[in-house]
Amino acid sequence: MPNEVVFDRDEIERRCEEYFSIYDMTQKRTREMCIAKTEHSRIVASNCEDIAKGQGFDRYNIDLAWIICELHDFGRFGQIIVTHSFQDTGRWNHAHLGASLLFKHGLVDDLIPNWNEIDEDDRIVMEKAVYHHSDFHLPENLTPRKRTFCRLIQEADQTDIFRTIVKAGWKTIYGHTKEEILDSDFSDAIVQAFFRHELADYSKRTTYADFHLAHIALCFGMESKASRHKIMEQGYLHQMMDIEFTHPAVEDKFQQIKAEVRKYLNE
Repeated sequence: MPNEVVFDRDEIERRCEEYFSIYDMTQKRTREMCIAKTEHSRIVASNCEDIAKGQGFDRYNIDLAWIICELHDFGRFGQIIVTHSFQDTGRWNHAHLGASLLFKHGLVDDLIPNWNEIDEDDRIVMEKAVYHHSDFHLPENLTPRKRTFCRLIQEADQTDIFRTIVKAGWKTIYGHTKEEILDSDFSDAIVQAFFRHELADYSKRTTYADFHLAHIALCFGMESKASRHKIMEQGYLHQMMDIEFTHPAVEDKFQQIKAEVRKYLNE
């Protein structure tokens, strides 16, 4: 039975850290990006455990979710080295790349000591959760269990994106300075999606400010109370909004944006 599997988290984390250490040879912004994603993976796993507990998961399923979060961004590192960016464009979809490295090419067998003991259905759950964790919309044909884990990993991931931006800095994450972003405007498509409480379609971002607003809009993807509580408890989303845009008309729009976020989270 799947729930009889006991995972050695310390060993899994050690093996993941060993993999991440390969990228210690990188330099400057590339190194900063790799360090940010290493820390991100660790904290997403911790967030996921808290959210899973809040949703009443048992020990086995909490561990399974924790492992998926440790693995979810393995595709980021190759993407960073080649493109010097976090933007998924063309063939560089980091979620799909990570799923391929881990599950098609067998890297997961080196990272999880008892990989062969995991039920085949749950191996597929893990693969799907990594593959779809950055999807704008999840596929309709997912089983309830696959959908539950995909949403859980997405929410745990998104709760830490706010922290990553605040801690790593705008230049590291966006490739543009804070001053450049605050001197720009929002595009109508991203603003309209925001006020519909929709996640931003990243392909429609056209301005520097769009990148920041698209990340703020991630709060609308938090379906569980545990995830929304985690956001408010951390306070990083509010730090992301504690800014002032250069142009008064843009700042007026941003004040409306901040009010909408506060209203949504309070509800």
